[in-house]
Amino acid sequence: MEKQERVRVFIGSGEASLLERKTLIHSLRKHSQRELDIYVLNGTHNSIILNDGEPFLAPMSLKIKYRNATEFSLYRFIIPEVCNYQGKAIYVDSDIVCLTDIGKLFDTPMNGYDFLAKQGAQKGYRGSGSYWGLSVMLIDCEKSQFNLETIFDEIDRNFYTQTDFMVMNQTFLAHHPYTIGKLDPGWNMLDICDKNTKLIHYTGLFSQPWKYRNHPHGELWFNYFKEAVASGYITKEDISLSLHRAYVRKDLLKGNYSFLGREQNYIKQFVRSLKPLKAKKV
Repeated sequence: MEKQERVRVFIGSGEASLLERKTLIHSLRKHSQRELDIYVLNGTHNSIILNDGEPFLAPMSLKIKYRNATEFSLYRFIIPEVCNYQGKAIYVDSDIVCLTDIGKLFDTPMNGYDFLAKQGAQKGYRGSGSYWGLSVMLIDCEKSQFNLETIFDEIDRNFYTQTDFMVMNQTFLAHHPYTIGKLDPGWNMLDICDKNTKLIHYTGLFSQPWKYRNHPHGELWFNYFKEAVASGYITKEDISLSLHRAYVRKDLLKGNYSFLGREQNYIKQFVRSLKPLKAKKV
C-alpha cells in the first residue's frame, strides 16, 4: 500500500497567540487521519517551529517584517520558499478551530490554480471588485512564488496598495496575475458554525472567546481548549504566561459564559417574547 503524503499545515501566529494556536493544533491532530507536519510562523520572533521543535529563522528580511499589518500577516507568503517550491501546503490563521480531517483540504484538487482561497472573505474590505480572504489557503508551492521585496517596492511606488495585495483584488492582479481558485466556504467560516463548517474562524477582535465572554460558538472553542489542557499539550505555564501578559481575559478558566452574560441573554429572550401592546381606542 502506497504511503500517503504528509500534510503540511502552516499557522500564522505570534507570542500573543500562544493558547489559540495550541488549541488549533490540538484540533488539527485530533481529527487528522494522516501524519501532519505543523509549522508555526511566529511573527514576533521572525521564526518558524516545526512539530513543536526548536525554532529556526524565517526567510524574511527585517525590512519586510516591519511592514506586517499584524505580527504575522505577511508570513503566509514565505511558505513556498520554506517548502523549497515543492508540493502543496495549507495556511491557516491561529484564531481557528478545525472540526474535521484537515487532510481533506490538503487533497482538494488544485485544477491548475496557483492557490485556493475563499472568495469575498475579507472582513472590513471596502474596495470594489472581487477579492479573496487569504486567512485559509491551499497553495501549490511550485507555482506560487511571492517576491515580497518586489511587491513592497511596487507598493511604495503606488502601483497598488498593501490592502490590494492582501486581498488579491484586480488592481494587484493586473501586475501579478496569480490564478486563484475558489475554496469550499466551509473551510473558512467566519464566526459561524453549522452543518457546512469545517474550520470555524473567530475573526471578531472584540468577540474572540479567549478575550471576551459569551461568543455564540465560544463553548466549541473552550471544549477543544479544555481537551488540550487535559492532554498536557497546553500547560499550566502556558496559561499562566498568557494571563500574566494579558493575552487572554482574566476569567479565562471560567469558560465561555458568565452568570451575568447568561442573565443578560435570558432578559433579551424574555423581552423578544413579549408581544407589543396595542394602543386602545379612545
